[in-house]
Amino acid sequence: MKMFRVASFATLVLALLAAPGADATFHVEKANVVVRLPAEIAGSYEMAISNFGSPIYGATLSGKLMYPPDDQDACYPFETWTAPKAPGQGASVVVLDRGNCAFTKKALHAQNAGADAVIIVDNVNEDLVTMDASSDDASVAEASNITVPVGLVTKATGDLFEPILEQQRTILVTLNWTDVLPHPDARVEWELWSNSGDNCGAKCDAQKGFIRDFASAAKTLEQGGYTQFTPHYVTWLCPPEAVHEDFCVKQCINNGRYCCPDPDDDFDAGYSGADVVEQNLRTLCVFREANNTAQPWKWWDYVTEFESKCTMALGTFNDVSCAEAILVSLSLDVDAVRDCVGDPSADTQNAVLEFEQMSQLDDGQRGDITILPTVVINERQYRGKLTREAVLRTLCAGFGEGSLPELCSSEGAFDNKCGEDNEGALDCLKDQFGTGMTGCEVTNETPFYQCVCPPGSKLVGEKCEVTNGCVAAVVDTPACSCERCVCRDKGAGRIDCHEEPASVCDSADEHPGGCWRDGAFSACVDQIDLKKSTGMAGGDPETVQASTCACPPGFEGDGLRCADVDECATTCKGEHMTCENTFGGFKCSCDSGYGRMEDASSPDGMTCLRGGGGFGAGTVVTAVAASCAVVAGGGYLVYRWRLRSYMNQEIKAIMAQYMPLEDGDAAPGAFAPNGHGESDDEEAMNDVYDGSSKKTTTRFGARQSRLFSRQT
Repeated sequence: MKMFRVASFATLVLALLAAPGADATFHVEKANVVVRLPAEIAGSYEMAISNFGSPIYGATLSGKLMYPPDDQDACYPFETWTAPKAPGQGASVVVLDRGNCAFTKKALHAQNAGADAVIIVDNVNEDLVTMDASSDDASVAEASNITVPVGLVTKATGDLFEPILEQQRTILVTLNWTDVLPHPDARVEWELWSNSGDNCGAKCDAQKGFIRDFASAAKTLEQGGYTQFTPHYVTWLCPPEAVHEDFCVKQCINNGRYCCPDPDDDFDAGYSGADVVEQNLRTLCVFREANNTAQPWKWWDYVTEFESKCTMALGTFNDVSCAEAILVSLSLDVDAVRDCVGDPSADTQNAVLEFEQMSQLDDGQRGDITILPTVVINERQYRGKLTREAVLRTLCAGFGEGSLPELCSSEGAFDNKCGEDNEGALDCLKDQFGTGMTGCEVTNETPFYQCVCPPGSKLVGEKCEVTNGCVAAVVDTPACSCERCVCRDKGAGRIDCHEEPASVCDSADEHPGGCWRDGAFSACVDQIDLKKSTGMAGGDPETVQASTCACPPGFEGDGLRCADVDECATTCKGEHMTCENTFGGFKCSCDSGYGRMEDASSPDGMTCLRGGGGFGAGTVVTAVAASCAVVAGGGYLVYRWRLRSYMNQEIKAIMAQYMPLEDGDAAPGAFAPNGHGESDDEEAMNDVYDGSSKKTTTRFGARQSRLFSRQT
């Protein structure tokens, strides 16, 4: 069945490529590597911009090419080599070889070694290609952490560079992105090609995050007339001879004319590709209606609301009433959107989707749209990270001289003030006004962030109140309180609890979760607790990976490979100690003739003392107990003498209330055993006079306690 589904997907793609007018090719976006030194290779060489990293659109970067002495494919982290920066020679541009591992892994390892930019040399003789991140979660995570520009040069170009670098000669270059984007007029036209499905893993999550974070900037630019934005969605055509096959029926609408892959690759369960196409169409119709009302920016309001309320996880993705409730809240014409969508089951063309299928083909300038998501700016496909900061910088680079909007003129607008450990996030966490607004939201005006109620809470009056139903459910609801149960708050008093599958880390696989394992030691870390805490904090547990890789204590590495740590190099350094390194640990023992005694004040947690078999915790406790017994025996004798003397004084004070004492020294009011004068004498008298033996006993007991506490 799996092979059949892969074939069905390929059939859809081939059908698209075989469509009329589909003879255009994928367009590779290029920058230039300008060599300034040495003279024998000076000149300009083309470099394909990768679909990850951060190309510096509209700018240049000058520096020196660096080639690692070994591990030139950078498939593993560099252990000792770093990319040095020589004074006066600018940035460090690291050159790597293609092959043996993912592009993202190479670039990330070079960046971690100090690279300011990365150039990968092709290993086959071919035209330039665009490097992209794989769709697996590990590659997507690597791509999200790459912040430097990354490009690919041909094997022929690399054959010029690398021999000179191997001779340790200097190559000075300038990477140039200034001519990548054209500047046809004062307005930047841009497109976002995406998909409304939200159940495709890390890429879907990144796309949703971008739309949410970029909405405010997009609306500001659109409302100011600085940009013209158009959303697009990719669909495929089912071959006419297969329109009645299951893979077309479940993935297409309008009798196989417009198709999308099944989001979970299961034709018999969950949402279908047809559901995704229909929602794509509805979202396009929303943009069309918003445009007709001269408020195209309302599309951003719609999609952000939809991705919050009408999701596959909530079971409302294909609920038309959920989408139409948002339209009503935005004052958009529901009937007009319905008419635009039409009847998805009808054997007819849909004008909106027909236009989309034609638009995704090369128009002679930007190439075919084959990668999702894709941003197109001034008829050029954007290559780089899909983040607010990176896309905004590129949009601003698309404006001609003298037409730059105010949003592009403030450097603070490009920074994610709400990023972890950034200014806005830290400021909001202080909650200086005590309102509970510890969440952070990016804005387009100084200081470019505002404090809001965190997820799982809302503003009630002047303070944030927790509204996450999972907080109570994990206690009151059995389905939410099992060992591997996770809970998600759906809002409006609704929750969703389910039990996660058994941890992959407990499997007998050689590499559980793709992580390192050696015998009883494994780098696989079950993230069930993080999933639970994410749900309790108001987030979606499904956004958390089931497991991650991290070397266990006693080992070091990236989790994919781990090496034993020699603890003896840094610990067990006390006098008369011997250290033995073991696999994943160590043994610290005392030399012959010395005994071990636990010592929390010692860096090693122990001390070696001269004497036989050692001093364990039991020995120390026994010794301390014996000492206490001796001290307590003497203390008890002193205590009894003090108590008898004290009671004699107390009785004399009571009796003095009824008869004069012979020595005349203890007149009424003169005795104040606790230093509070006459009031305590009256209390003592009342205790006895009322016949309250309990009070008297309590009072004596309290004084005994105070006396004994001072003694100890």
